[in-house]
Amino acid sequence: MILRESKADDEKAILEIYDEYINSEPIPGIDTFEGVRSFEQLEKMNYKEWLADLEKNKHKENLPEEYSTQTFYLVEDDAGEIIGAICLRWEEVPALMKHGGLIGYSIRPKMRGHGYANEMLRLGLLTYKEHNKNTKRLLITCKDFNVPSAKVIEKNKGVYENSCEHNGFRYLRYWIDLQ
Repeated sequence: MILRESKADDEKAILEIYDEYINSEPIPGIDTFEGVRSFEQLEKMNYKEWLADLEKNKHKENLPEEYSTQTFYLVEDDAGEIIGAICLRWEEVPALMKHGGLIGYSIRPKMRGHGYANEMLRLGLLTYKEHNKNTKRLLITCKDFNVPSAKVIEKNKGVYENSCEHNGFRYLRYWIDLQ
């Protein structure tokens, strides 16, 4: 499995994944694009604009002060199929440090339940550590009823700190040591 950024020739695959999210059975309490909001932007943008938006989000001068720069990665299996995406957020802005966390991830609907999320988060943590060497530990969160995500975080050495309320939901807050 590898993490890589989106490129121009991914258009067909990305649009298929977007359609898969839109047409999948909703999980109660979890919206369609939870974990990785970037796919949601395809509602308003064509693919070329979407790629430009992903690039824009990597640079602080393009964002409101309360936003973190972020890098959106696709996650490919060994056969080259995209199984999901992970977003690494590089700055500890207030909303992320309360309930959002510094990593968001999502497995495309047809690939869920096969254990990919554990490896995806492990690779995301390694990438975070490589690119942000000064970060000793990071916060990652999930909604309290998202048991599969909580298990993935715990399997990747997430240590539960506490929970918080936001927009009517309770978020579990975990810290992962990057040392």
